[in-house]
Amino acid sequence: MLLAGVPCHACDSTLLALIAGEDLNASSVAKFLSISEKIQKEGEMLNAYNIAAAKKQHQEIMQSWLKLVVDLGSAPMVPSEYKSEFVTLLSEIAKDLGKVRKKLDNNNLLNIHEILESSMTKISILGAQINNRVLILNFLRLELMVYKPGLYWDEPETFLKLSELEKLEDSLNSQKINYSVKASDLADDFILEAKKHRKTAFAVKNKEMIWDKLAVSYNDLKNSFVKMKQQLLSDGFFS
Repeated sequence: MLLAGVPCHACDSTLLALIAGEDLNASSVAKFLSISEKIQKEGEMLNAYNIAAAKKQHQEIMQSWLKLVVDLGSAPMVPSEYKSEFVTLLSEIAKDLGKVRKKLDNNNLLNIHEILESSMTKISILGAQINNRVLILNFLRLELMVYKPGLYWDEPETFLKLSELEKLEDSLNSQKINYSVKASDLADDFILEAKKHRKTAFAVKNKEMIWDKLAVSYNDLKNSFVKMKQQLLSDGFFS
């Protein structure tokens, strides 16, 4: 279900696909990419309101994820500086997928897309860590700051308490030094959207605005981020 009737975003495996094209740990990363692509397909099924197919697809995703985690063991291929985060994300993804399963079982589609978006970003982070792609990894961590709040859209008090969005500007400013002029301009637009969204969240928290205004603001924020990301991909920034 869309957040308050606002169009949701397409799930995106692009950065993980770039990593999967490398020789280093190609087999392991390819498995992450396969699951990510299955999640993307599930998102498309939900867009089409093909709920029965989405439920079947999600069951396959959870089986594939469980097998992958067992095969990974203690993640020996991951550089030591990432191991703690890697293990934490493995657990978080399992919980996210379990949350989606429960929602599908109850025909509750609220914020399922947001949970899937966050899960795909986390999976991409794992791939970047395996191959030690620092540039992509740092950008994906920024992406997770954008998508993580959507996990808690059905928990308004938690959503309004999240501090991730307060870190966006500093994180992006440290990354955009080497952006193209177009990408840098879009990064500035994104920072403005982040500030506007924080103001809207503050107003909603203080009951000065209705909750639906926050849905529009959050989707505007994500749209702005996607435009910046697409420009960076077009520039070949991650290659």
